[in-house]
Amino acid sequence: MHKVFTLAKGWKIFSWIFLPLLMGLFIWLGIWPFVKEDFNLTLALVLSPFSAVLTLLMVYGLLDTARSKLIIKNNQIFGVGVFTTKVLDVKDIKGFKIGENYLYYIPKTKHQKKIKVSKYFGNFEYLKAWSERQFVNLDKQAKVDEKRQIFENKAFGNSKEQRKQTYFSAKKITKILNTISWIVALSTMFFPYYLQLQIIACGTLPILGLILYRYHKGLIRLDEKPNSIYPNITSTLFMPSCVLLIRALSDITVFDYTALWEPFLIVILTLALLIFMGSTIKYNFKKWQTYGIFAGLLVFASMYSFGIIMTTNFIFDTSKPQVYQTKVLDKRMSSGKNRSFYLTLEKWGPQTEIDDVSVPKAMYHGKEIGDSAVIYFNQGLYQIPYYMVLE
Repeated sequence: MHKVFTLAKGWKIFSWIFLPLLMGLFIWLGIWPFVKEDFNLTLALVLSPFSAVLTLLMVYGLLDTARSKLIIKNNQIFGVGVFTTKVLDVKDIKGFKIGENYLYYIPKTKHQKKIKVSKYFGNFEYLKAWSERQFVNLDKQAKVDEKRQIFENKAFGNSKEQRKQTYFSAKKITKILNTISWIVALSTMFFPYYLQLQIIACGTLPILGLILYRYHKGLIRLDEKPNSIYPNITSTLFMPSCVLLIRALSDITVFDYTALWEPFLIVILTLALLIFMGSTIKYNFKKWQTYGIFAGLLVFASMYSFGIIMTTNFIFDTSKPQVYQTKVLDKRMSSGKNRSFYLTLEKWGPQTEIDDVSVPKAMYHGKEIGDSAVIYFNQGLYQIPYYMVLE
């Protein structure tokens, strides 16, 4: 077989038209601070490197369009890239995997490098079918191996039938829990009509997910791997935690974070104990994916800890607010698609400096410079003081 695969014709035309246009735009972006009437050094220092990096990326994209190809010839596969050409003998290929955007040929030995082929190459389906005939589909093989591991693991049941029942039960319950987490998270974000109950639900779901994770002794996973048959609780951990964080940052303004760090550390350490203490999952620290998993868990634990503390600090705060009156000194809005609105307020109560406060759009347009504003200052459930501009 002698065949050459290159980028599909439609994608080539798209690249040759739009990449030069984008390159021109990014070049202009780098030049603009130097040709505008009022030269701004900060703007130039920010935009110039940004422009240079994006321009180089567009150049790389054009070279990739022109050079990249896959050649199958004389029982060898050649992966031709912008700067290098990789070669694998067919007999040295362990199998292939299909990712989101690429097909990968995996060599049998580690000293050889894998070859990747873009899904946007012409005749990709033909190449995929040929690969199925010639090599082992490692994605399918991995699923077979995982199924065998699950059904042979005595931690999941004494008999094969019990292990199957445990597996399908875990798969069903994680699907239900992930679905509920999406519903609760989206409703809390966009329809906060029962905010106390919704915050409780957002705080409870990740903990419930971690309890199920521990109960199933490694059958339920914390991370979602492509093509894996293991049930996971990724949505249960991240969706409610993300919404808790957003509500904590958007609903109130924290006056002093000093009292936050002690409960924050307590919550994050509790989560770490739930995840790692007595865990049956073995982590391979020689693989970069392991560090990705740990980074993801750190992000989850930080979002959840900060979000649950800050939201319950004001949602369940029963202290009587102190009321202060101040004056609007200035107002401004941020630029961009998602604008934020700010009022510059005169000193008030414990606020001894002039400060910008984020306010809703309606309040921003309803206030003029010189108008009065009323501040409601609260101590918070955990003595983390916060305030709101309500009038």
